[in-house]
Amino acid sequence: MPNNEIVIYTETPITKNGKKTELIETDLKTNNYYENDNIVFFTAMQIKTLTDGIDNPFHKLVILLLYETGARIEEARTLKFSDIDTGNGRVKVLTLKQRKKNKIYRYLKISDKLLSLILNHRVTAKLTDEDFILSQRQGKPAITRKGISLMFKSYVVKLLGQSNLDKAHPHALRHTRAVHLLDSGMNIMLLKNFLGHASISNTLIYLKYSNKDMAEAISRANNGL
Repeated sequence: MPNNEIVIYTETPITKNGKKTELIETDLKTNNYYENDNIVFFTAMQIKTLTDGIDNPFHKLVILLLYETGARIEEARTLKFSDIDTGNGRVKVLTLKQRKKNKIYRYLKISDKLLSLILNHRVTAKLTDEDFILSQRQGKPAITRKGISLMFKSYVVKLLGQSNLDKAHPHALRHTRAVHLLDSGMNIMLLKNFLGHASISNTLIYLKYSNKDMAEAISRANNGL
């Protein structure tokens, strides 16, 4: 078993009355909702190659926004310029896929590079507070889901090669951000909130893809006892 993997077990009845149970190893995919069974993600170097290799400022904005916020495509498409806090370099993302009466938002930090792209795009396209960030003309809808997918696929193939075709869908950027944040030391509960997951079980799946050595971290903590 890899040192960085945490094994999850479920208690499963083995008799009809349920009095006898046994622990069955699970990958969190069988009995829990998850957006994609197959997690594919890019390395940090691949993300740099992608963003550095895109000359079109709007296309670069789309990809960097999806990556940095870890937003679902529809969450990114609904973002307006009024959701940007330029003073603090943050964006307010409405969390979708949570069946709650009150709307839930994530208030996320973004890089100066992304903020600059957003502000430059606003000026260039003459957009207002009520326009969508991913719109290219005032009063028009954001770029379509299909448009994002086709654009992203073309850049992945062009800049990273055909061998990365299995990753050439925008949702891979969300997976990538989750893994990179774990590698950087973010704890699992913060990652859950960052991604807007309703259940921690949907977040735990990323642990097995992180390069963080979980066993080593636990040993260091135990040494302090």
